[in-house]
Amino acid sequence: MMKKCLMGWTPIKPIDVPKIYHYSNSMLTFKAYQAPLKHLPLIAKKVIYSYKYRIKKKFHLVEKPHYINFITTNKCNSRCVMCDIWKIYKIDDNKPKIKDELTFSNIEHFFIQNYDFLSHLKNVGLTGGEAFLRPDIADIVLLIHRLYPRIGLGIQTHGLMPELIRDRITYILKYFPNFGLAVSMDGVGDMHAKIRGISNACEKATRTIRYAKELGVKSITCGMTLTKENYHQIPEVKEYVESMGCEFSCFLAETSDYFYNSTSQYALNAQDLQKISQLLEPMDYHYFMSNLRLRIMGKRRSSLPCYAGYMQIVIDPYGNIKPCILRPQGTEGDEDVMGNIKQQSLYEILYNHKSNALRRKIEKCRCWCQCEVSTSAIIDPVDTVKWFARHSSQKKEFLKILGVKVHKI
Repeated sequence: MMKKCLMGWTPIKPIDVPKIYHYSNSMLTFKAYQAPLKHLPLIAKKVIYSYKYRIKKKFHLVEKPHYINFITTNKCNSRCVMCDIWKIYKIDDNKPKIKDELTFSNIEHFFIQNYDFLSHLKNVGLTGGEAFLRPDIADIVLLIHRLYPRIGLGIQTHGLMPELIRDRITYILKYFPNFGLAVSMDGVGDMHAKIRGISNACEKATRTIRYAKELGVKSITCGMTLTKENYHQIPEVKEYVESMGCEFSCFLAETSDYFYNSTSQYALNAQDLQKISQLLEPMDYHYFMSNLRLRIMGKRRSSLPCYAGYMQIVIDPYGNIKPCILRPQGTEGDEDVMGNIKQQSLYEILYNHKSNALRRKIEKCRCWCQCEVSTSAIIDPVDTVKWFARHSSQKKEFLKILGVKVHKI
């Protein structure tokens, strides 16, 4: 089906699939390319579909997955203060697990075996650990692109290996010019180095962004993880990344088993949160950040349903399927794991009693984790419409950067 060359996979004629409308979340952040008013009929259609999805979810009926968050590896060469994934393989008991990470053959088998079941797929986000530490990451991107040529696809990276990342992006762009990139930027100057635990981190991430821009990457987003140490730099980081033509977003540091950090000395207290809400006020055009501010202030409780496990799933480095990244790192048989792609088809995993029980267990979750919120808001824009009508004080700006990127293929 595919033909190998020295650098990876050579291009072949894309699989013939029906023409569809594709809604890409541009690496899970909002971006507009044209005046949004002409898309109002389509937006209305999406609102109508969202009620269909709500009804199906109410009766615990699963849709074919629309979004996949693929944690490609737990290897990481950063030293982030708010995330301890980099410590996983430094523990002797965990070192043998490196061999259990999915191989390229495992990944290829999964996407080919489940091709029909993934016919509604809209976006795959590749992350880690650090995804670019996989020597075959470019081949993984191109494999998915050739099988599903109309979906959104991109990599999240810390950007701390600029030349390596440049070389791998160069290869990807030969065959996939619409590839997207998300680069972490947690501060300007020495602050980013302090948060990431790597000297010259800001300069390295900046070099990665400039390489990507020069190579022609069209969609680059920069996410800032907020901790006690760096939140005061929100305005500076926003100005800095936007000066390079990147989209900006920020979010609170999460504490969960996925990040390998059940506790954190960098946790935010009530005073910190209050200051963050003030710094976020100029970003009232942005659904995620505006609602983060409103939640901190106790002024709004989002009515956004969570579609984790219904229409969006997570694949961990070992092939375990989980509903979202905030569920514990599981092992086979764990109650927080739906199944493993090495042993079952995705259909068999999602349509079983264990998966149904896990979806029921988390159905009332109202977290504000950007990975889950961004996809749920695209699937079900009803809450976005309510927020826009009642709470956004920067409606014109929101309309300029409306979060629906529409392609008629």
